[in-house]
Amino acid sequence: MIDNNICPIGNTLDLFNRKWIFCIMSNIFRGMTHFNEFKQANPTISNHVLAQTLKYMEEQDLITKTVVDELHNRTEYALTPKGLRANKILYEITEYYFEELNYTNYDDMEVEELLGGYREIYDVR
Repeated sequence: MIDNNICPIGNTLDLFNRKWIFCIMSNIFRGMTHFNEFKQANPTISNHVLAQTLKYMEEQDLITKTVVDELHNRTEYALTPKGLRANKILYEITEYYFEELNYTNYDDMEVEELLGGYREIYDVR
């Protein structure tokens, strides 16, 4: 029986309640692991907001932070198993964009090729 007092969609969206979370997760899926890489990939995010978002994501067990060079204050970020499970969500958002919101001149063949690349990035079969 479904519990009408629980909204799994609302509760899941509460976890991902910050604007940059999905962008950062997508960056990690693409191989980015450092603060400066996230900043370069998302130039409109401020350093402060990026730092706060990374801290929140770590607190929510979406990512891990590993210090790789204490002398130069270098850290690397990686998705946790919980974060990795968002791959299908990220792909579905990307697919929705290309199929419903993409107002550029991509033809169907180009869209399918782009989505194929994203299927590979997000490891969606």
